[in-house]
Amino acid sequence: MEEEHSDVCSRVIQKALYPFSKIYGFVVETRIFFYKKGILKCTRLPVPVISVGNITVGGTGKTPVVEYIARYLQAKGKRVAILSRGYAASIRQENNSSGKNICNDEYLLFKENIPDVPHLLNKDRIKGGLEAIKRFQAECLVLDDGFQHLRLARDLNIVIIDALNPFGHEQIIPRGLLREPLEGLKRADMIMLSHVDQCSRDKITVITNRLREIVRHVPIVETVHKPICLESARDATKVDIHCLRGKRVFVFCAIGNPVSFRKSIENLGAELAGFRVFSDHHVYTPSELQELNAAARSMKPDAIVITQKDRVKIGNNLSVWDFPVWTLKIEIGVVNGREIFENKINAILN
Repeated sequence: MEEEHSDVCSRVIQKALYPFSKIYGFVVETRIFFYKKGILKCTRLPVPVISVGNITVGGTGKTPVVEYIARYLQAKGKRVAILSRGYAASIRQENNSSGKNICNDEYLLFKENIPDVPHLLNKDRIKGGLEAIKRFQAECLVLDDGFQHLRLARDLNIVIIDALNPFGHEQIIPRGLLREPLEGLKRADMIMLSHVDQCSRDKITVITNRLREIVRHVPIVETVHKPICLESARDATKVDIHCLRGKRVFVFCAIGNPVSFRKSIENLGAELAGFRVFSDHHVYTPSELQELNAAARSMKPDAIVITQKDRVKIGNNLSVWDFPVWTLKIEIGVVNGREIFENKINAILN
């Protein structure tokens, strides 16, 4: 009875949201049409721009892909900078009192992992790009979350699609998770399918076939979010990921795709004593951290495991914990289509 009631409520809510999705979709498609026809102007910068974005809301794995591309460009001897809008920027950087130094979790993560790559937060990505070229002599720009940012021309348009929820229920927000109709994928130059290791090959085949119906000739690259090590939040000591096997752990996170994080920990053989999820980009208060520690204390885990995005937000608030706190660090691995990826990048560099 409860399931039937839930299904009825779900259908009622979907019907209620239908007109709002139609209005939102109309606005989005009109904007895209205006850019396509040149009514709204697109600006091209004097250096190559690589856009990394998605067609759904929520976490698809953009952040590690942006980092992966930045490292690849550096390996090619290019000076690279990252351009972001600075969504959910509410974290004050340590040792700074100026309001100009407010940032978000992604900024802190890039600062930690690729400190030599400038990362500019600016709602006006054109101004940010010009600043990167002038201040840092950037030779390549990576546009973070840029698929719908049509005002800035790009030389390579990469779309990340999460294999765990690829098409946002095929409904425009708020009824579904699509930022725009799936036909928008035709603007992509390359699709990177993430988390393929957390799905069956049959599901990957179904996703690929659906993509072929929409974008017949756009190449598809398959990637995984590969755990590389555990790092102590207290002193940055690194431990092999396999030490999680058989351990009882308490987990919490505030990321766009908590399901993937949970699967990663379970795949490493850990037993979940508890799993708490907060909204994406959530900034923890001291009282919330104390509550999380109290919840962990009742479950008596061997350790607490969090994402790197969560750890950079917790900062130096380490005295609250009664248990070891470990960060599961991950990186992107291209498991199918590496040559496609490299050829696409190299083509715009040449």
